[in-house]
Amino acid sequence: MKRWTVAGVVLVASSALAAEGTLRMSWPVPFISYGNPYTRDEGSGIRSAIFDGLTALDLSGKLNPALAESWELQSPLSWRFRLRQGVVFSNGEPFDSDTVVRNFRILREPGANVRLPRSTELATVSEVNAIDSYTVEIRTKTPDPLLPRRLNMIAMVAPTAWDEKGLDAFSRDPVGTGPYRIRQWRTGNTSLVLGAVPGSWRKVKDVKVIDMIVVGDPTARIKALMAGQLDVVSGLAPDDMDPLKQAGFKIVVSHANSVLSIAYRTVRDDPSPLKDVRVRQALNYAIDKQAIVDQIMLGTTRIASQGAASTLPGHDPSIAPVPYDPAKAKAMLAEAGYPQGFPLVISVYSGMLPNDTLVFQKVAQDLSAIGIKVELRQMVFADYVRRLMNNEWAGVDAFSNGWLGGGLGDPIRAIDQFSCAFATPFFCERDIMPTIDATRVEMDPAKREILMRAVMRELNRVGVALWLVEFAGVTGIAPHVQNYATREATPLYENVTFSRQK
Repeated sequence: MKRWTVAGVVLVASSALAAEGTLRMSWPVPFISYGNPYTRDEGSGIRSAIFDGLTALDLSGKLNPALAESWELQSPLSWRFRLRQGVVFSNGEPFDSDTVVRNFRILREPGANVRLPRSTELATVSEVNAIDSYTVEIRTKTPDPLLPRRLNMIAMVAPTAWDEKGLDAFSRDPVGTGPYRIRQWRTGNTSLVLGAVPGSWRKVKDVKVIDMIVVGDPTARIKALMAGQLDVVSGLAPDDMDPLKQAGFKIVVSHANSVLSIAYRTVRDDPSPLKDVRVRQALNYAIDKQAIVDQIMLGTTRIASQGAASTLPGHDPSIAPVPYDPAKAKAMLAEAGYPQGFPLVISVYSGMLPNDTLVFQKVAQDLSAIGIKVELRQMVFADYVRRLMNNEWAGVDAFSNGWLGGGLGDPIRAIDQFSCAFATPFFCERDIMPTIDATRVEMDPAKREILMRAVMRELNRVGVALWLVEFAGVTGIAPHVQNYATREATPLYENVTFSRQK
């Protein structure tokens, strides 16, 4: 038997753990909110193991049944959901229509949007009624074509346990309908052990125990994997792939439904060059995006042609990526009155995807070749959020931004940020707002898809952002781990199998 220490946690490698079916994983940040199901933070790695929504997104972003077996639109303001029967929570509480009604009550109580950020997904909901034991009607104040997608992010909690424990205690010992439940927190909330729940409707194959260790340093994660301390290590850089492959480890590249971009700030009082659409488009021609894919991301991702990732609704396949053409970029700048270029301050935060710091440096290098004197300023994510929500971009011309489609599986939130409808707009083209607004209330999926593609074309026409690449993640896996896959950043633990004893 061998013992190692990673991030202060003693790990034991033994056949006993393997016999129990333990999957040892790293996670990059502590679970600040423990197992709170209604936050938007670091807990995504465990929430899907513990909880279910009424709906679920599959690996391709397609909406599928979960605790609701089916749903249909009754009228523009009314949805009816038919629930899965025979489901129980990990504490034995039954799941039925009354459970759903009580969950919605929790999320719609006064102050819930402050304590439970996910409650904002229900902003359009006016009432929820139990039609019978396994049928629920959800009525909305305005037409909401994305309601079934929003419900994949609303975890169903055991209502009696929630009422008895309260938010803090429930977060430390959460009760859901998923295939796992927390067995133990280690050292506060830095690491934890999850155990399989017998009788869960989502059947577990081999992984009976998930041992999740917080290891912030990427180098430490790789060393732990190669030393046999961990079975799965995510958040790796593309240049980590070859050494791990040569050592006999497997690599999984997971494509996320998001796009890395540089957002242009045009809502401002000064006469910025970025107010000219020719300038905004010229910057797209200046970047060698294929070099970013090939040399920095080592082929793990693809060039972004628009804000909607290629897996999302609204992605228009007729929009080709802007080609690398620095001569054309310089000509467009000259036409706009900037033949010698101009200074540009870009604030960026790292960690959206591996090697993104190198991507931003490449952007600055390519822009300098056409006369754009770039000053890159680093910011932390919390600073980015504060600036974005309060429009505090003084002294900044552009900033890194992820066109996120994850969770919802739709790009509308990113579109909203780049529109006049955003609470604190930094970019606003009023002539495209009618098309954007129409997507919010169009209940026919085919018609909405046509509208969304039109929005993508319009956003490209007005040069809303500097598109770079689609998000992708690299995970290293021990040879004995089979059938490992992720839905966004969340592993499908119950599907994992082991090929042999460790």
